[in-house]
Amino acid sequence: MKDNRNYKKEKSQYAKKFNKENIEDSKNNFNDQVEGRNSILELLESEKDINKIYISKGEKQGSIKKIIAKAKEKGIVISEIEKSRLDQMSQTKNHQGVIAVVPPYEYCDIEDILDVANKKNEPNFILILDGIEDPHNLGAIIRTAETAGVDGIIIPKRRACRSKFYGI
Repeated sequence: MKDNRNYKKEKSQYAKKFNKENIEDSKNNFNDQVEGRNSILELLESEKDINKIYISKGEKQGSIKKIIAKAKEKGIVISEIEKSRLDQMSQTKNHQGVIAVVPPYEYCDIEDILDVANKKNEPNFILILDGIEDPHNLGAIIRTAETAGVDGIIIPKRRACRSKFYGI
């Protein structure tokens, strides 16, 4: 009986350590991002989606003012953070005081989802999500939906704009 309790205790401690390491890794992992002033200005000019823009705290001169103005115009969330945090996030180490986080998927319109779903000889199976804040939860939902045969998932375009839905 003692051996079983020790095994459970060790297993529990390992699980806690493993989960803590995963959380720390995920906080520092920004795979889908664009760095640098000119790159982000071009991104803002395009029709590509941007989830959030991180800007270094401090003096805002030159093209940073343009970036802020265009982002506000498009309703993109802007977050001012310390330069040291931007340095941690940066993959190129040449962020020039600004990093944009972009969605990992190309979004499509609801009509596109319906067109694909209607071509099947089955009832449509579309999942609509709102208020999902944890990216890990969203990933789990997407994987489960895919195995269940969902034709498409509709989520808000941006967290701040819950009335505008776009499909994945």
